Amino acid sequence: MKKSIFLGVTVSLMSGMAWAHPGHGLSHGFAAGLLHPLTGWDHLLVMLSLGVWAARRPQGQGWQLPVLFVVGMAAAALTAMTWLSVSLAELLVAASVLVMGGLLLAEVAVSRSVQFAGVAVIAAAHGYLHGVELGGHWTALAGMMVATALLHGVGWLLGRQTQPWAKSASKLLGGLMLVFGACLFWA
Repeated sequence: MKKSIFLGVTVSLMSGMAWAHPGHGLSHGFAAGLLHPLTGWDHLLVMLSLGVWAARRPQGQGWQLPVLFVVGMAAAALTAMTWLSVSLAELLVAASVLVMGGLLLAEVAVSRSVQFAGVAVIAAAHGYLHGVELGGHWTALAGMMVATALLHGVGWLLGRQTQPWAKSASKLLGGLMLVFGACLFWA
């Protein structure tokens, strides 16, 4: 009970940091990149859910997924920051929220190759859009990578919880993500 209260307070405090997004006084630098994933619902939800989902993979199989995400996101962001323009990445980000929400709800077995491919596509979409947003601010990308890894870690810790509330919280998160993801498609 104390852990869930602590988690709720922590998440509530993080959600109030909307000033960290570009255009609110902190538009570049390591701190902007570090805080950016904590203030965008799409990024925050997908990062946490990926950590939870990866933690629930069979022993020794899940840790590669968050690592792949951070590397894939960085590669796509670097690509966007150097020479490409925006394309279907917005649609893929909205789809990533839906997919990760569905995976949390369904608890379906997915082959390793599909896991890696799915995480790579989701990471590339998020990284690409953030790379376009960041422009040439390399330190902001470094901050974003750190924040993404931290969010995966929090999700991992939540995913490893064996108490009954953890499974309910995971289902609730999955359901909220499906609703939010659907809203992104209509926005």
